[in-house]
Amino acid sequence: MIDVLVVGGGPAGLAAAIRAAAAGLEAVVVEPRTAPVDKACGEGIMPGGVAALRDLGVRVSGHELRGIRYTDGRRSAEAAFRGGPGAGVRRTELHTALHERAAALGVRVVTAKAGEIRQDEDTVTAAGLTARWLIAADGLHSPLRRALGLDRPVAGPGRYGLRRHYPLAPWTDHVEVHWSRHGEAYVTPVGERLVGVAVLSRDRRPYDRHLAAFPALAARLADSPGATPVRGAGPLRQRARG
Repeated sequence: MIDVLVVGGGPAGLAAAIRAAAAGLEAVVVEPRTAPVDKACGEGIMPGGVAALRDLGVRVSGHELRGIRYTDGRRSAEAAFRGGPGAGVRRTELHTALHERAAALGVRVVTAKAGEIRQDEDTVTAAGLTARWLIAADGLHSPLRRALGLDRPVAGPGRYGLRRHYPLAPWTDHVEVHWSRHGEAYVTPVGERLVGVAVLSRDRRPYDRHLAAFPALAARLADSPGATPVRGAGPLRQRARG
């Protein structure tokens, strides 16, 4: 019998499967999409995340990050990371590295959707596979969480994120957080000539209109066409029952 069945083959699901396989358990991942999958993501990994990847035996390149800087265009505050550097890494590169590490440890990936979940006192079955344990790693708006009745309501207006990359040499080794009354813009260097810019806001409007709320940042990006299409996600805050 399978020890651990992981529903969702993104970074969280693959990391869980790698940890299980490294502990000597049989781990199987159920995921309908082919790796790597690109999604709206800030793509900044904190120092603790870099250490966790190292412990999993996963190596990624990207751009070294020394700290975080907050600015509104007139004032700024910054701090360096005390636990070593972080890393700006394209989500597709992270996903590929995790996928390769899982495969090297013998993790099997089944191309399917979870479908109906059945449980008894000792086992759980999904996608026609029976295991001792199931991990729900199927995303922000987890269908599995809803199916098991584990969703909790979220009060207040939702926040949404939009992300695009620009073919520019990074101008800083910090994550830059620009803010205005409309929301925040997160600038993350992810390569020698690639910078990710994600905007987070309660306002639902096009990416370029969001960017206009940060004049200094918009001016820096004005002559650079986007290197990737705009991707979005949200609402971002979700709650689950324990």
